[in-house]
Amino acid sequence: MIERQTNIPLAIVVAMAKTRVIGKDGTLPWILSDDLKWFKQVTMRKPIIMGRKTFQSIGKALPGRDNIVVTRNADFSQPDVTVAQSVEDAIAIAEAFAIARGAEEICVIGGGAIYAAAMSLISRIYLTEVDANIEGETRFPAFDRAGWAQKEAGRITRNARNDHDARMLILTRSTSD
Repeated sequence: MIERQTNIPLAIVVAMAKTRVIGKDGTLPWILSDDLKWFKQVTMRKPIIMGRKTFQSIGKALPGRDNIVVTRNADFSQPDVTVAQSVEDAIAIAEAFAIARGAEEICVIGGGAIYAAAMSLISRIYLTEVDANIEGETRFPAFDRAGWAQKEAGRITRNARNDHDARMLILTRSTSD
């Protein structure tokens, strides 16, 4: 169990198909420009935690955020990235960044193994439900939706900028959990 040093909330930010797929061949299996705008709005000025493969699929540190990459590769180094050896270390680093910058939340942005490791500590999920049955090798961990309050934050309509319809939800863990 990861021991938290602060009460700064941890959130997951994820886009997921009906099949729980979040990745295919090392990248997102869709183009959803409106979801990327929401992602930026949700994560801006917050520490973000991601695995090395997620970082490599993005290709660079995301500006306006403290980028923390979890990897066991001791030689991994990238500009504007803080490297952590474990999710536990990444959370401790993110907590220090959040305190220093006055951030009200820490965001976990992928991939599947990082989501699974952090899931028990998460108090909020910013979930984009992609209205498609997509195949891929990376899936979001299964979780009991009954333990979460759900609020719709918006909808995405399929058009020239978005491959699929989708809806954006904010799930908040029930206090009884």
